[in-house]
Amino acid sequence: MNSMKPIRWTTFLFATALVHFAALSGFAGTEMKWDDAPKAVRDAVLANGGKAGPIDLETKGLDGKALYEAQIIDKNGVVKDLVISADGRLIETKSDDAADEIADRAARAKKVLNGVKFSHPTLINNPYLPLSDLKQDVFEGTEGGKKVRVERTAKPNLHKTFKIGDATVEALVVEDRAFIDGKIEEVATDYFAQDDNGTVYYLGEDVDEYKDGKVDSHEGSWLTGKETDVPGVLFPAQPKIGLKWRSEDVSKSIGERDEIVALGERVTVPAGTYKDCIKVKEVLAEGTTEYKFYAKGVGVVREVPSNGDEMLISHATISAK
Repeated sequence: MNSMKPIRWTTFLFATALVHFAALSGFAGTEMKWDDAPKAVRDAVLANGGKAGPIDLETKGLDGKALYEAQIIDKNGVVKDLVISADGRLIETKSDDAADEIADRAARAKKVLNGVKFSHPTLINNPYLPLSDLKQDVFEGTEGGKKVRVERTAKPNLHKTFKIGDATVEALVVEDRAFIDGKIEEVATDYFAQDDNGTVYYLGEDVDEYKDGKVDSHEGSWLTGKETDVPGVLFPAQPKIGLKWRSEDVSKSIGERDEIVALGERVTVPAGTYKDCIKVKEVLAEGTTEYKFYAKGVGVVREVPSNGDEMLISHATISAK
């Protein structure tokens, strides 16, 4: 549910915990069978806690000589790489970045979901993001010098469930249909749920990227329980200055860090003037910064990407007479 979804610089780089070979010099290595590695290298692997298995032969190593890498799992369950010379000398023990990333994300998932219950997940009535009452929001503005229009529409007839911890959680479904200079650019189906304390979670999105009016890719799609175990926190139950969270925590290329930077903001957009708004700073995975303004009883009323501005021009609810 990021602002201006059509312009994406992110790609999926989903790392796995046990596949990570990188040469000390930065050159890629070639996997070889255990029995094909020098005996001295195999002995060094076994002596340093490793087991018989594939070994990576680096194409260039220390002083131009071959280096070998093999993975071990230490006593704390952390995956590491042994860097070994051809004569069996241990050069370095490196942490596996991919494994570290997965371990960190698993720890965050446990923290985020600690004690969380979803008794009525589709009843999303957080004062600053009352999605259960949404019928349609329409935003218009510019980004990167191009005209932008986003139609955000609730889809109550669509149903999707997620496995979060031990619970099966039904999501509330909202569709973002984005246009650039009048042409369809992206349709994203977003999934949300609210816990019993009032925090709204972002469970993922199915994305259709368009080119020349036809679906060209599904880049940017992700789902909790598939690409990540960490549901994003879209908006907290008790907002306060300085509060931080992650609305997306999928990979190095798909992530977003959020922070409340102001309360009591007054925002005027075509749809009206809203008092007591909350200003949220968003830092995206590629490092750019955006801002969103949330109005009580409405939700997002203004989105300010790094090179544009998008404002709410209409807000329709199912409770409106």
